[in-house]
Parts: sequence; C-alpha cells; structure tokens
Amino acid sequence: MALEKRVKYGYSVGHIFNDLCASMWFTYLLVYLQYVLQLDRGLSGFLLFLGQVADAVSTPLIAMQSDRGCTFGSYGRKKSWHVIGTICVILSFPFIFIVCWVCFGSLGQGYVLMIGVMICLFQFGWAAVQVSHLALIPDLTDLEAERDELNILRYVFDVCSDMLVYLVAWMAFSKSRTVEEKTAIGPEDAGKFQTITISVMIVGSIFSVIFHVFTPERGGRWTAEQEREVLSTETVDEVRASTAAGAEGEDATTRPMGQLGLPDFRMHWRDWMNEPQFYKVMLLYANARLVANLANIYMPIFLQESVHARESMIALIPLCMSLSGVGASFLLKGMRKFIGKKACVVVGIVIGLVAATVSALPWMPEWALYCLSVLWGVSGSLLIVLSLAFTSDIIGVRTESSSFVYGSLCFGDKIVNGLAVFLIQELTRTACMGPDCSNYYRHVMSLGIFIPLMLCFIAMCLISRERLGHTRKLAKAYKEREESSGSSGSSESSEILLSTNTNLGYGTVTKV
Repeated sequence: MALEKRVKYGYSVGHIFNDLCASMWFTYLLVYLQYVLQLDRGLSGFLLFLGQVADAVSTPLIAMQSDRGCTFGSYGRKKSWHVIGTICVILSFPFIFIVCWVCFGSLGQGYVLMIGVMICLFQFGWAAVQVSHLALIPDLTDLEAERDELNILRYVFDVCSDMLVYLVAWMAFSKSRTVEEKTAIGPEDAGKFQTITISVMIVGSIFSVIFHVFTPERGGRWTAEQEREVLSTETVDEVRASTAAGAEGEDATTRPMGQLGLPDFRMHWRDWMNEPQFYKVMLLYANARLVANLANIYMPIFLQESVHARESMIALIPLCMSLSGVGASFLLKGMRKFIGKKACVVVGIVIGLVAATVSALPWMPEWALYCLSVLWGVSGSLLIVLSLAFTSDIIGVRTESSSFVYGSLCFGDKIVNGLAVFLIQELTRTACMGPDCSNYYRHVMSLGIFIPLMLCFIAMCLISRERLGHTRKLAKAYKEREESSGSSGSSESSEILLSTNTNLGYGTVTKV
C-alpha cells in the first residue's frame, strides 16, 4: 500500500532539528571557535574531532539497541530513540554556540572542557535521532520507488534547513555593519551566533513534534505468517522473471520489495560483516559525506582566509550551495529514470572534480564564487542522496538489522570526517606561513576534496556490476530453496508413476 502524503511529509521533517544543528556544526563551528572564542586552530579542530568520535562511537551502539527494542510503553522502538536524542540535543546544543564571557574569563581551559562535554552529549543525541530516523525508511514502505522518494524528501528538507540557517546568519551578519566597515569575524560577533542558535532551537523543536504526531511505526520484524504469505505468492521461476525485469529497467522499482517471494531468512549484524556489498556502499557513503562536509566546513574559512570576502558572504555562499542542492534533488528523480542511479553518481563526481579545479585558482571575482558554490551544492546533493538510496537497496525487505546497517555506515562517516578535519587543522602549524593560511585553505578546497571524490569513483567502479540487495545469504537461501523445491517435485512425480505398494529406497525401487 502506498504511503499517505501526510506520512511522507511527516516523516521527512523528522530530521530537521538535526539538520539545523548539523548546518551550524559543520559550517560555523570552526569559524566560531577560531574567530569568536579565539581558540588555537589545532584545538578547534580537536573539538570538532572529539564530537565526530563521540558521534561515531554512539551510532552503532544506539543502532543495535534500536534494533533490539528500547521503547517508551507502546511507543515504537525507533521513535523512542528519536525522543531520547531530541532531548539530549535540546539540553546541550545552546552551550556550544552561546558563550558566557564571564564563565570563559574565570574558568579559562575549564570552559573549553565544559564545551567538550556538551559536544559529546550533543553528538550522542544527534546520533540517536539520525539512526532512528534513517532506520524508519525500510519500516514505512516496501516499495523501492517510495524509499527513494523518502530519501529525496529527507534530503530536500535537509537542504532547506541549511537554507534557513544561512538566511538567519545573513540577516544577523548584515544588519549592523556595512561592507566597508567589516570583512572579518571577531569576538564582537558572539551575539549574532546566539541569535542563530535560538532560532535553530525553536524551529527544530516544532518540527520534531510534527514528526511524532504524523509518523507511524510498524514492527521491523516480519511474523512467520507474513513470511509464508509472501512465499506463497510466487514460484522460484516467477522470482527469476521479476528480478530479470528489474535488471532490464522495466517497472521493478514500483513493485513492493516484500512481494518478490524472498526465501525465509533473517539478516543479522554478523551477516552484514561478511557481506562485500556492505563495505562497498560504506566506502561510497563515507566519501560522499566527506566531500559535502569538507565543502561546508571550509567554504567560510576559505572565504575569510583565501578570498578575503566581506562578512556576509559566509552566509550567502553556503546559501547558494543549499539552493543548488535543492534543485539537484528535484532533478534527480528524472535523471534516475533516464540514466539510472549509478550513472547519476558519476555525474555528481564529475561536477565535484570541476569545482575542485576551479577552487585552485589564485583569484576569482565574486560572481565566480557563486558559480563555485552551485557546483559544490549539486555535487554534494547527488552523492549523498544516491549513497543513501544504495543503502536502502542493500537492506531490501530485511529490516530487522536496518539500524545496524545505517549505524555502521554513519560510524565510518563520522570517523573519516573527524580525522580529516583534525589533520587539516593540525597541518596549519607547518603548512601556513605564520598567521597567513590563504594558500593552504585554497589547497584544502581543491586537492583536499579531490581525494574523496576519486575514492567515490573507485567505490562506484566496485558497485557498478553489483545487484544491490542480492547478498551472499540471500543467494544461499535461494539455492537451498531451489534444491528443496526440486527434490520435493521429483518425489511427487515419482509417486505418481509408482504403484501404491512401491517404496522408494536409497538409489533403488523396491516392493513393500
């Protein structure tokens, strides 16, 4: 049964609070720590790395607990973890971006330690919301096309959340000073970050309530009766015909994935650890996130250090990236029908390579910065949406361990992103010419993002010939089912040919 629109959109807004906070985290955390609190570049990178590690450690643990079933009474497992995560975010996020100058002056390094603790609590809550929200997709629908649509809607609201943050930031940074008066961020801008943070908290809390009101949650595990009903709908030959039709690009994506007559088995976390497709998709997802996150994190610093753009540009350029990402998300549905999802990933990689090349230019006018932002926005949008779609494909209808799959992918993503930012910030001690890091951050935006783009290409080469979702355990189950079906069919035909007083022995026919 197709999902109702209220469920689709109710689900899609359930990650807006996370997206608003993530936009602040990735785009403005280093700017806030380096230029407002005046912390060392290496220490700023370490605090971001600490948050990513806390997120990475929390993610798989929350994923396994979400699959096992921590609930609030009759509330669903995944929605229960969504509530827990939202509460943690509300309690911690304001302490990261709203500075208490009296406390900062009196506590010194103790205040930095307090920020570190709040960052860990925030990342635990953020991970709980992210994993539970992603894992709801396979539970809500068995239609591959609807799952892709939910991923697209989810990403559209993600980008819209970024747009909201950048619009508020643009108003905050533009209202008090003219272009000539100020081109750099400083401690006097702390009030502007406070305004942005309060706006994020209010809007995010409202959409979290909407998500819980309009989004149902069904059990992630199929009953034995449901499995038998599925198995009785098609024979092995019909399964082969339907999968062949999907390979030829007919209407397989519009068929319920639960109606393909799959054998009776369950995918546990140990099975995923032995599945090559799992690691190939993880490689693609981690590097897709790295491309988008590095562009978001270092674009404001690139504008400050390398381009010396006016203050409001650190809001306008990320806003253009978000707008282009929304446009790419809407175009993706049509592109996927004409050239397929795998080809769309290659398009995203090529666009990213063009953006990395342009970023290496020693000088560019303001209009070129807007063009560059469009390229980065389109590339990041295509790569993230499609990598999430591939993740849903490998899960299929086996949703009993979907939280583990998403949690593991997010674990790799957080560790890779955290290490990348930490190393980039630490290298400023040797790669920068004193306080001048203009050339260094230009290289980060070009060569630094070129590397994960090439890793995305390698991952796509590995995935290109794969039939995602046809795992080793599924192939083994098909083989066992076919063998048992063949043996039962031959025994029935033998009984028709033999008399009632004939008994089948091992290798011989004997009279009773």
